[in-house]
Amino acid sequence: MQQIKRTYHQLALFSLLLVSALGYSQIHCGVVELQSTAAVEANMTFADFSRYNAGITLMSVARLRVKVENKAVVDLDCSWKLRMFIENNSGAGTAADKWEEVTLYGNGNALQPLISDLEVRVTNNCGTPLNTGFRSFTDVNDILNIIEELVPQVIVPEGSCTASGTKNVNGPGSYLTNYDEYSFDVDLRLKPGFQYNPGVYKLNIRFRLEEVN
Repeated sequence: MQQIKRTYHQLALFSLLLVSALGYSQIHCGVVELQSTAAVEANMTFADFSRYNAGITLMSVARLRVKVENKAVVDLDCSWKLRMFIENNSGAGTAADKWEEVTLYGNGNALQPLISDLEVRVTNNCGTPLNTGFRSFTDVNDILNIIEELVPQVIVPEGSCTASGTKNVNGPGSYLTNYDEYSFDVDLRLKPGFQYNPGVYKLNIRFRLEEVN
């Protein structure tokens, strides 16, 4: 009887949080703080054909919590933005559009996974602008806005979120007092139907919260 060999693709993804308020003075806001429920390491393992065909979706791999406070003397220009970056250890030679290769199994003739094969969705009960569906990065130079900087500057105050209204709440507030507007769930999806060398690959996703100057 012929033995069927099974090939595994394991892709490990680490989500890193950067809190810009630490070590930096704010100009308009008193406190700018980003928290997560825990450090996140999400592993996607392709061990059967159903996963190759359907891809993998991981729901709520991270939960981000925002806390932005105004100064003691209220500054009407206090607002914030929340952005998402991708990192692949490009300083070590990884191509800008590829996953970092950690371990390669065998000597395959296929390619490394593309960064664009990973899709991200960020949702909250307010309906953040990324709530409408999964989006992807093209390469490490891409930036995805979760709460974007509005130009010209418009400050959308806490409590402005409605079912049919504004989604880009960016004024002072906290997940402790307004959970729907200041907390975010992160979902990940890896596209199906790819042909890559078997091995372990890694990407970092970095979230950055900062005030708008």
